[in-house]
Amino acid sequence: MIVLDTSFIVDLLRGRERAQEMLFRLEEEGESVCTTSINVLELYRGAFLSKRVDENLIILIELLDKLLVLDLNEDAYEIFGAVSALLRAGGVPVGDMDEAIAAIALAYGAAIVSRDQHFQRVPGLKVVGY
Repeated sequence: MIVLDTSFIVDLLRGRERAQEMLFRLEEEGESVCTTSINVLELYRGAFLSKRVDENLIILIELLDKLLVLDLNEDAYEIFGAVSALLRAGGVPVGDMDEAIAAIALAYGAAIVSRDQHFQRVPGLKVVGY
């Protein structure tokens, strides 16, 4: 299972070739793709901040209808606390939203596909770049 990060989904929606190629490769490999409820929050915020709110909401809803959305659960709560504290203690936090995304991915045993390099700092998280 692999979590599609917000940056990846945005690149897909914008028709970026590298993101499209990565999605094709993941599908060919039989990888189960999903996203998290936190990514959905970020995507909705982006749609409402855009100049074409109605159009972007329609596109977003159509995309989300095709994806499994992983929610926060008890395991993710604990993982978030541990990872967030560790990163902050080391002086290298990645931000609350991305720490929550990472915690959900770890709780479900999923990797994450993202162009955001800071996910590499999360212990135990497999990050797939594109």
